[in-house]
Amino acid sequence: RYRSKSGMIGMGACLSDSEDMQPHAKARSEDNVAYAGKRQVVPDALVPWTVPWPEYAPVEWTHAVVIGDPVTKKAAAPWADNADATQVDFSKRSSFERALVFNSKGRPINPCGRTGTSGRGLLGKWGANHAADPMVIRLKPGKERRKDGSRLCQMVAIKRSDGGKLAIPGGMVDEGEHVSQTLRREFTEETSDIADPVLKQQTEAKLDEVFRGGGELVYEGYVDDPRNTDNAWMETTARLFAIDESLSAQLTLQGGSDALLAMWVDLDEELLAEGSEVLYADHRRFIIKALGVALRKLAV
Repeated sequence: RYRSKSGMIGMGACLSDSEDMQPHAKARSEDNVAYAGKRQVVPDALVPWTVPWPEYAPVEWTHAVVIGDPVTKKAAAPWADNADATQVDFSKRSSFERALVFNSKGRPINPCGRTGTSGRGLLGKWGANHAADPMVIRLKPGKERRKDGSRLCQMVAIKRSDGGKLAIPGGMVDEGEHVSQTLRREFTEETSDIADPVLKQQTEAKLDEVFRGGGELVYEGYVDDPRNTDNAWMETTARLFAIDESLSAQLTLQGGSDALLAMWVDLDEELLAEGSEVLYADHRRFIIKALGVALRKLAV
């Protein structure tokens, strides 16, 4: 059993989406190639911490990019926590899911259950690693419709460099940064790597218009991400920015820091089909939540 510093017993269930109580799946996968051979297989029934599993022996692993490498003399990442979780001040940390729960080693416990990997994997922070995901959505020019009769929408997406899946152009919230700043910064870094100074300035001005007002909150909570471990996991704030055709036509998109490409993608039935593996991590779920709101905001 696991108990938080406030005395709460850890239940191992995601609380942000009570209607979606399926066990996390990508967090137990080897979809990220760096995790190949780094996970014990965890059956669905044994994901919750409340289910006894005395034989559970997760693979202990934190990537050298996080903790450094004494052989190559590569230093630990400046954005990463101390390798000893007991040296981290968790009083300044939070989770959208619940109060942090700790094991006997002083490590936070994944609120959605076992993953087959202990340590931090590719993640820098013990516990929740917070991201921000801006969903910039427009009606597709030309009045094309989906099979259900609703207008076809498009979203700005990137093609990730770590596996090639389509994703919302988001990223990590920096220490002390407000999530609204992250949304704007990450979208710019991922989609607007423009060399021409005049075009860059014009694009920046249009992005100011897009992000004015902060968008509409669509989701805040745990992300079923292939980088998650028992002790480090992704959480995000996903916000919708619904923009009209005129403004969207003035945006110049070009792949940035972690992206091979940036583009408008159709939010059609094929992309959003259940079981589709085209989108990264939990992004299909966030986009489906945003789509209905976007259609209402765009008055169609």
